[in-house]
Amino acid sequence: MKRVTAFVGSARKQHTYAAVRQLLDNLRSLGEVEDEIIALSDYRLNTCRGCRLCFAKGEEFCPFKDDRDLLIEKMRSADGVIFASPNYSFQVSALMKIFLDRLGFVFHRPCFFGKTFTSIVAQGIYGGDRIVSYLDFVGNGSSFNTVKGKCFTALEPMTERHYRYYTDKCWFESDYFYLVRLGALKKLTGGLFDSVQARMTRKRRGGS
Repeated sequence: MKRVTAFVGSARKQHTYAAVRQLLDNLRSLGEVEDEIIALSDYRLNTCRGCRLCFAKGEEFCPFKDDRDLLIEKMRSADGVIFASPNYSFQVSALMKIFLDRLGFVFHRPCFFGKTFTSIVAQGIYGGDRIVSYLDFVGNGSSFNTVKGKCFTALEPMTERHYRYYTDKCWFESDYFYLVRLGALKKLTGGLFDSVQARMTRKRRGGS
């Protein structure tokens, strides 16, 4: 029986969580796999303050007494580890980054030899492939056997509340989201970009 543990850096159990659940279900269909999904938002993780005690003296000297060691133990006891994060501002979420920063000493003293690692990134538009590459680098630097991660796009439709907000601001009719004059070239470029994004969105939804 193999054990796979997924660490999810999203406070919402939506797209990222669902992708992890689907991957774990697929793994279970291939053989005997025991899995666990760890929502980082359910654990206490303080923000690293760069004291470097984990580098100089050992991770046990970290001044924070939170859930970091519990999470590390879950990684140690797993045969496979998944890091999953939404694309927030073209990087992993703050929850995931705090977790990775608290694991910084692992790059200096790798300890996950023989374990398999992969990643999942959920995004609305683009940029996620770079985040996957970053997480692959983290896996390699932590001594995992890294399987290239996967990015998928799940653009959420605009809600009525969002529509009203944009309408009240007159942003659907304006050239930009604040008062500014745009030249013909910039207007053309912006229109082309909007057209490409609309076409990509229709394609992802299976439209024409």
